[in-house]
Amino acid sequence: MKKLLPFVCSILLLTACDNTWDSDARDMFHQACMKTALENNMTDDQATSMCDCRLEKIMEKHPNFAEAMDNIEEIINDPDLKDCK
Repeated sequence: MKKLLPFVCSILLLTACDNTWDSDARDMFHQACMKTALENNMTDDQATSMCDCRLEKIMEKHPNFAEAMDNIEEIINDPDLKDCK
């Protein structure tokens, strides 16, 4: 789950003023997730599937972006995200 930290931090830095999962926050999360996944030798299809799954699960548990950032440690260690493949 340490791989999740860099792109979650990227989102936090780029959208610190946002308090909801607007399209910019979702796009930044997805782009950072894809970058990390591809750097870890996943195919485009595998990376897309995993990142879509992770974003969906995070948004279900934390519908408010600011609240998600307040619970970043919980997100990083969330076992449900590890199930995303």
